[in-house]
Amino acid sequence: MEELLIYGFVFILCLGIIYIYIRKLKKESADVGEKIEKAIETGAHEPASLYPYIDEDNCIKSGACVIACPEKEIIGIRNGRATLINASRCIGHGACFHACPVEAISLRIGTEKRGIDLPHVNKNFETNVHGMFIAGELGGMGLIKNSVEQGRQAAEFVYESIDKDHKADYDLVIIGAGRWDFCFAPS
Repeated sequence: MEELLIYGFVFILCLGIIYIYIRKLKKESADVGEKIEKAIETGAHEPASLYPYIDEDNCIKSGACVIACPEKEIIGIRNGRATLINASRCIGHGACFHACPVEAISLRIGTEKRGIDLPHVNKNFETNVHGMFIAGELGGMGLIKNSVEQGRQAAEFVYESIDKDHKADYDLVIIGAGRWDFCFAPS
């Protein structure tokens, strides 16, 4: 009888914890829903140019993208999934993309109706084409500060990884180094 009381108490305690957790999730989803409605009213929900695109089929609901975004309230969790709130406020640093453990987020230019996929680059800004590096606007990072920093990081990676005994005339070729983007290709 005593064991039955203990199991009953533990069961009720577990039900209480589950109830509180579900209630918290519903409140958070409702808060994000209100933020989305406000963003739609103010025109901040529809992206002006660069924005994070969330592949809901691949999203594992970790919330890492929300935590990683320093801009806050661009992405939120609604019904357990990452959801765009204020897409027009995205400045394109890509922290959400890099934080997502399953690459369910990509950065796109344009609108959801007419978006353009950006090339995927790894942490060294190398594309899926070996030896081709992209930094700046072309890679989805439209701030001059980001472009210069990414260019520097990519050049350092090339310097560290390049074969020092190569026979090419140049160690590094920079193509399209305009105001906003760089494209690197080590020789």
